[in-house]
Amino acid sequence: MGQLARRSLAEEGWTFLMFPLKTTALPSSAEGLERLLNESVRRVFDVEVDPVTIRDASYPSLAEISITLDGASLRPDPPRPQLVSGKTSPALEAGRLTVRASALSIGPATVDLALFARAVHLGQGRNSNDEIVLSLDDAAEGKIEISAPLADLEQVIAKIAKDQAGKHGVAIETVQLTARTTSPRSLEAEVRLKARKLFLSASIRITGQLDLDSELNAKISCLECKGDGAIAAIACGTLDPHLRKLDGREFPLMSLPLGEIRLRDVRIGVSDKLSVTAEFGSAV
Repeated sequence: MGQLARRSLAEEGWTFLMFPLKTTALPSSAEGLERLLNESVRRVFDVEVDPVTIRDASYPSLAEISITLDGASLRPDPPRPQLVSGKTSPALEAGRLTVRASALSIGPATVDLALFARAVHLGQGRNSNDEIVLSLDDAAEGKIEISAPLADLEQVIAKIAKDQAGKHGVAIETVQLTARTTSPRSLEAEVRLKARKLFLSASIRITGQLDLDSELNAKISCLECKGDGAIAAIACGTLDPHLRKLDGREFPLMSLPLGEIRLRDVRIGVSDKLSVTAEFGSAV
């Protein structure tokens, strides 16, 4: 279960909307920028076709930057997020910026992601090698949505639980995940497991809470494993060390260098999917 929380996009190598370019000078054309952006994204994600498309207006003013990562996979050894020293300076403008990723594989989990921004300003900073790193400095308006089917999350939990319990001769036969929102930024979750060892079986409940802050950082808390009988005690004893590592931990769902603008209307929702949405931008 620690693995599931550990594999966020931000922690695994792509600080969203911060693009390290392997150059010390800004490209002189939209075509050159498109090539460098594709190289930047490909260093982090395994994709079949170039994910970045640029429509020029009058460079460095662009009509649109589009990034499509449908079916892409996070590489097992992506580069760490780039640290930028000093202030950024204006670099590019774009009428639209879109990021779409359906069934994006990030280790044990698969997510859908969509981002849209209008009237975008990109800034340029420098990393330790004096290479340019582009970041989103401003936008008139934008929206982000991250979602994952509950059934997929249930399968991830089932795999981790089976792997850990199996080390102690306990078989996890069924796993059922349910969740409900308790506020726009909070939810309570329950995982019901049926465990068996030899001819004995037991039902186990793992409960917990997830809270989201205004910067898309998620905090897991109140994790508890309960069940009746010796098999439940063995299973909970196996899972408890992993739950304790997660309890109270905060991790970023997505890191967004948004300059002077701030996220607003951050919300979490549950249906057949677990979804997180937020809006941002300088326009009121």
